[in-house]
Amino acid sequence: MADHDLLIEQLSQNARPIRRTWASNRRVAAWLLMALPCGWLSSLVFQRVATDWTQSGALLAALQLIVAFVTGTLAIRNAFLLSIAGRKPLGWRGFIPLIAIWLGSVMLSLGQTHVQDHHPDEVNCYVFMMAVSAPMVAIVIGYLRRTRALYPLRTLATAGAGVACMALTLLSFCHPVEVHPVDFLLHVAAGVTIVIGTMVAGWWWVTIR
Repeated sequence: MADHDLLIEQLSQNARPIRRTWASNRRVAAWLLMALPCGWLSSLVFQRVATDWTQSGALLAALQLIVAFVTGTLAIRNAFLLSIAGRKPLGWRGFIPLIAIWLGSVMLSLGQTHVQDHHPDEVNCYVFMMAVSAPMVAIVIGYLRRTRALYPLRTLATAGAGVACMALTLLSFCHPVEVHPVDFLLHVAAGVTIVIGTMVAGWWWVTIR
C-alpha cells in the first residue's frame, strides 16, 4: 500500500485502548491477597490440627514461616519484574541469606527432634503443598499472561519457587513445630514439583496464547 496515511488511519480504527500494567509492588500485593486465601480454602479439604505454638521449638518454626513468606514474596516480585523489559529483579545472591537462615533453622529443628512416628491426624506434607499450590499457580500464570515474558522458563521457575514458599508458609500453620527428616524431604520434593509444574503449565499460556 503506497498511501501510508490511509494505512495508518485503517489501523487506528481497529486500535483499542491499552490498560496500563500495575506497578510490580502493587501486583505482588494483589497476588498475595488473591492467592493466599485461595490456597487456604484449598487446605480445608484436609483434616488437620493447628500448629501448637506453645511448644519449645515454636520460635524456630515461626522463623521458618517468616523466612518462607519473605522469600516467596521476593520470588513472586522477581517473576513480575522479569516479565517487563528494563526492570531489574533481585539477583540470586540476594536469596542466599534467606535460604541459609531457613536451612539453618530446619537443621536446628532436626537436631532437637527425637525420632518418632507421625501422629495419624497429621496431614501429608507433599499432598498438602500440592493442593494449596494449585490455585496459586493458576493465579500467578494469569498475572504473567497479561504481560507475557521475555524469559519464559526463568520467569515461570521463579514464580513456581515463590508459590512453593507460600505453600510452605500455609503448611506451617498446621504442622508440628518439630521437623522430621522425612518431612524435610517431602517439603523439598513438593517445592521441586511445584516449580516444574508451574513451568509446564505456564509455558503455553505465557509464551503462545
